[in-house]
Amino acid sequence: MARHLLVTNDYLPKTGGIQVYLHELWKRLEPGRAAVLTASSHPDAAAFDAASDLVIERVPAKTLFAPTWSAYRQIEAAIERHQPDLVLLDPVWPLGLLGRFLSRPYGVVLHGAEVTIPGRIPVVASTLRSVLRHAEVVVCAGTYPESVARHSLGEYLPPVLQVPPGADTERFVPLDAQERSAVRRELGRSDDEFIIASYSRLVPRKGIDILIEAAALLAPLHPQLRVLIGGNGRDRERLEKLANAKNAPVTFLGRVDDELLPGFLGASDLMVMNCRSRWLGLEQEGFGIVFVEAAAAGVAQIAGRSGGSHEAVRHEVTGLILEKTRSPRELADAISGLMDDPDRLAVLSHQARAVAERTWDWRTLAGTLSQGLAPFDHYEEPASA
Repeated sequence: MARHLLVTNDYLPKTGGIQVYLHELWKRLEPGRAAVLTASSHPDAAAFDAASDLVIERVPAKTLFAPTWSAYRQIEAAIERHQPDLVLLDPVWPLGLLGRFLSRPYGVVLHGAEVTIPGRIPVVASTLRSVLRHAEVVVCAGTYPESVARHSLGEYLPPVLQVPPGADTERFVPLDAQERSAVRRELGRSDDEFIIASYSRLVPRKGIDILIEAAALLAPLHPQLRVLIGGNGRDRERLEKLANAKNAPVTFLGRVDDELLPGFLGASDLMVMNCRSRWLGLEQEGFGIVFVEAAAAGVAQIAGRSGGSHEAVRHEVTGLILEKTRSPRELADAISGLMDDPDRLAVLSHQARAVAERTWDWRTLAGTLSQGLAPFDHYEEPASA
């Protein structure tokens, strides 16, 4: 018997920040505390589930997203198997529309983007308000999702449990000089280069194009600069053409394997993702897990102000937040300011690790989640009339 059932469309080994967030938290809950119901679309899902101590069940579908009759029956079957006190639905819309029809109380998990657009469409917003009004709890992945929900939906929010994304501070650690050199050799880089790491899905919101243009501006005066871009996405072809046209000191690494990511970040001098808001604020960066992973690795970060990025990067503490997210010159000046002041960079990097240990450790955040859900662990079947 699980005390709650997480129903989600987004779970590892499917890649993405939401998937990492859910798995890193839920796998750290005490044994038997939760079960997960998700889709079976990834070819490695069976092997991943077999290696996990968490109970993960997959429905035979590519997605578990729409509030269909099939999804409802799958959730009710899982309720029958696990007898949870609470069902947590993710995404809040449209999957959350099933909440009121379930045989157990429900809550929702909120990341931000899934509310931004629905909350501004009158008919859709009314259904979203209904989902939230009848939920027992809203688990918010940081302050940004809560602020979006309150702006769009006002008084309709039930009790909110703040659990921001985090990092594995035992996996992401600062590297000593010898370790840094070894990783750099694997990447084909030398010790005397100033390496900027950037790792994300390659989509316009991440601001990689501005980083490429900034690197091109810096290259004549900083020949030791090298930007290593990890990740794939629909914007990669455009970005590669831009880098070639600008003759920027940029290398595209493609997908960085999970086991290599801590070393990739730890061997860099600075992590940059100049994320930006798009479509009049309808598309923003929810948080940016890679920022806190870099912080745990003892690497300072530069982020553009977008959504929750200012929560992940603390300005002048763990890195810098830029207001002009579409300005290559502003980004270039921020980078060169840190390159030319290694003592300042070292202070930011040291503070980043300290903040990560104190604030962003997944174990601490999982404890917050566990304690926050404890009041909902005592479901009693209503007495029959």
